[in-house]
Amino acid sequence: MGKIIVWIIVVFAILFVLRLLNVAKAKRAQARGKASPSQAPTDGTMVRCVSCGVFLPKADALPSPQGFRCGDPACSARHGDAR
Repeated sequence: MGKIIVWIIVVFAILFVLRLLNVAKAKRAQARGKASPSQAPTDGTMVRCVSCGVFLPKADALPSPQGFRCGDPACSARHGDAR
């Protein structure tokens, strides 16, 4: 019974160390991302295609009088929409 408890403690210690390493790696990546302003900020707003119901980023959506469309030619062909 004592060996099982020791092994459980060892496993949790290893998981804790891996978690700390992952957090440190994420912080470094975030700091590196802030340092390079070459990337344009992205808008995280999601919209739904009025034809097929697929959610996609607003930046990728095509506006139409009925709402937003996904821009997939197969979607417009399935639903009979002419663009």
